[in-house]
Amino acid sequence: MTTPAPATIRLLLVDDDPLVMSSLRLYFSTPAAAAIKIVGEATDGTAALDLLTTVEADVIMTDIHMPGMDGVSLLREVRSLEHPPVFIAMTALDEDETMLSILSLGGAGYILKSSRPEFIIDTVHQALAGGTVVSPQPATRLVQHLPSPDSPVPGDAAPVAVTAAPDEPGTSSRLAQLSTAEERVLTRICAGLSNSEIARDTGRSASAVKKAVSSLLAKFGTESRIQLAVLAVEAGFHPED
Repeated sequence: MTTPAPATIRLLLVDDDPLVMSSLRLYFSTPAAAAIKIVGEATDGTAALDLLTTVEADVIMTDIHMPGMDGVSLLREVRSLEHPPVFIAMTALDEDETMLSILSLGGAGYILKSSRPEFIIDTVHQALAGGTVVSPQPATRLVQHLPSPDSPVPGDAAPVAVTAAPDEPGTSSRLAQLSTAEERVLTRICAGLSNSEIARDTGRSASAVKKAVSSLLAKFGTESRIQLAVLAVEAGFHPED
């Protein structure tokens, strides 16, 4: 069961680029990010771990490629904490191998630094609510690069969000029974859109989209948006209107 989001989301930022850090400060100072408070900043993984001994963070948003301890190594260390914050990786380089490493190790997000401010802000909310956010890669690309069940996972970690359940006989029939509205939402989940983007794209309210996504997760017995997308694509769903 997902823990209710706190009234104020405590965010730790990690990046060695002053310009990126300045941009993130600006994004999270806007009214759209009123519920998010930056509680610390670090320029590498080691400094971030030191900060986590003195400040409490609900979410850590970090660069991947940094001098010293990089983002992947930082994630491994964060996972060993007694109360690990939700982990979101940001990168300027769109690399499939790194994306799979982050998600396989339990990261809740892998987003590009070039993403729109509102997407970055929404990612914090979505990840803390138990979602998995990937931008802008569609689920079809994830499927192409998923390791087989017998393949080793980077870092010897068990797959978390990106591993779909085996295609059971009922999956195809459930896909065939989806309403047009459900297909539209599922298509956009497969494209990596957040709830707010799906709402704008379909003309539905944010609450209606949230309810529709939860319904789809339950209908297919999946625990995350990525798992749902991969399962659907592997079962023959074609993300298109």
